[in-house]
Formats: sequence, C-alpha cells, structure tokens
Amino acid sequence: SSGINAEYGHYYITNNLRNMNLAEAKQKFSELLLNTKAECREDLVNFIKNSEEIDDFISDCRVQMIESISEQLRSVVPCAGVLQSENIINLDEPTTEHIDAFLFPDDVLDDLCDEGKMSRHYCTACGSKKTQKLDLVSHSFSVWELKWLFTKILPPIPGKTVLDIGSRLGCVLYAAAEFTDASKIIGVEMNSDFCVLQNSIIEQYNYEKVEVIQADIRAQEQLLRTCDVIILNNVFEHFMTPEEQMKCWDLIFGCVKRKGQVIVTVPSLQESLDELSGQLPEGWVSEIEWQLDEELVPDECDLESLKSVHLYQVV
Repeated sequence: SSGINAEYGHYYITNNLRNMNLAEAKQKFSELLLNTKAECREDLVNFIKNSEEIDDFISDCRVQMIESISEQLRSVVPCAGVLQSENIINLDEPTTEHIDAFLFPDDVLDDLCDEGKMSRHYCTACGSKKTQKLDLVSHSFSVWELKWLFTKILPPIPGKTVLDIGSRLGCVLYAAAEFTDASKIIGVEMNSDFCVLQNSIIEQYNYEKVEVIQADIRAQEQLLRTCDVIILNNVFEHFMTPEEQMKCWDLIFGCVKRKGQVIVTVPSLQESLDELSGQLPEGWVSEIEWQLDEELVPDECDLESLKSVHLYQVV
C-alpha cells in the first residue's frame, strides 16, 4: 500500500455521489421527479437535457475530482513533488527549482513561500538584496492545463486510445478519464514508486479504462504504433543524457507512423530536437494550430504554459 490518505478535504462532497452506480442514480432521479410539483416536472427534464448550467456543473465536478487527487497526492509526496528515487539530471542546479504543477498550483505555492518552505527566487550575492527569479520547471500539467488540453486543444477522442509517456503521478491519465470518452488510457512510467501511487489512485477512483505499465518506452514499440493520441510533457529532457534522448526520439519517429495519430508535446518537437542537434523527419507530421482565446483563460491557468503546448498529426 502507498499509504495515501483517503480524506479529500473540502472536495469530499463529490465522492459519495460518484460511488452511485447507474441503477442507484436512476432511482435518485426518479425520487427527485416524484418530489417535484407535477406542473414543473417537464420543465425540470428539459432543463437537465438542455441547460448549459448542467454542463458547467459537470465540468466543475470533474475539475474538483482532479483537484481532490492533487490534494491527496500532495500529502504523501515530498515537497516540490520530486521523489528520492527519481533520477533528474542537474537537480541541484542553484538557479532552477523542479516544482510539480499538478501538485502545487500557484495559490499553494504562494502559501509555501509565505511559510518559508519554498522560494521563487535565489540570491545572486549571499546576504544581499540582489535576487533573481528561479527557473521553475514542471514535469506535469496543472489541473487547469489538463482541462484545457482535453476540452479545448485536442479534438474529441471518443473510442480512441491515449498514451502518456512518463506518466509520473498520473495526472494526464486521470484527466483523460474525467474529460474524454477515450476507450483506453495508458501510462508508461519507469519509476516503480510512481507506478504504486498511480495504481492506488486508479483503484480508489474506479478508473477502469486506465492502465499503468512500468517500463521504458523503448520496450513498448507496439503501443507507440497502435495508440491514437500520444502525450509527451518534458518527458526526456531532464531525465536522460542527450544520446539517450535521441535514441528515444528515433524510436518514436520509427514507430509512430500511422496516418492520423496525434502527438501532444511540451515543448515543441523542434525545440526538443534543436537542443539535441537532431532533425525532425521531413514530411512526418504537420502541426495543428489551435486557437487560444486569452480572455477565456482562467486566472488559475498559466497563459505561457498553455502556449508551450504543441499539437501534431502524423501525415
């Protein structure tokens, strides 16, 4: 057992409703109709069928569910969300801090900074007021970035298979389960501690479509060939030597060749390959431009992080 605390704080309200099966939910709805004035029942049914408020409510419940998982995991992983068993290159770089955006949204990070447990700045001359902002690196999407990814950036993916390479804490998997009608959602993760945490959440929240495979992606060629949507978020850059990174990319170039396969990357493919002096295969993919309406982006969502999400399709 990973020892994950089952208390969800103020998000607990959604959990009991979530545990109803379809028959129980239908029974509750029938009871609701019976307790509604006869002349109002048709209006109530039409409201449920057509109201944008219901859509918004469902979306908010899904966000709260993901936030409850974040809160739950935050209580059992080390500060910043980096495990001792991880092998992050240049982890001790003084001007860089690795912060997991899924676990530590801005409001939580602000509280930790106020408590002196974290900092957004470093001192350029010890004891002076000469400080610079730390370069904050996250290996996960934030909750709101996840919602945006699956409801605004990606097209609808009913019946599709989603693959998250380097699934870490599993946030992409849980969000895909909440926000999409994908038929199968798979995470590949090398770190056994992360796999234990993910499987605990999958079991607790009854994510039947979600599976975690403990493996190096280089041993999963068939998955790369068959999955419809492949997500790579800072997946190689901070964990492998340049030579090993290039081997991974070469494998992806060789396996992800089925026309129509969709690839989501942070940063862009070109940026990742430029760092390795690598070349993007000519005619392999085309980038899909997605529209970012900045006025619709909530304050909780980092605009620059959204802009770093790139979408491609195999041609």
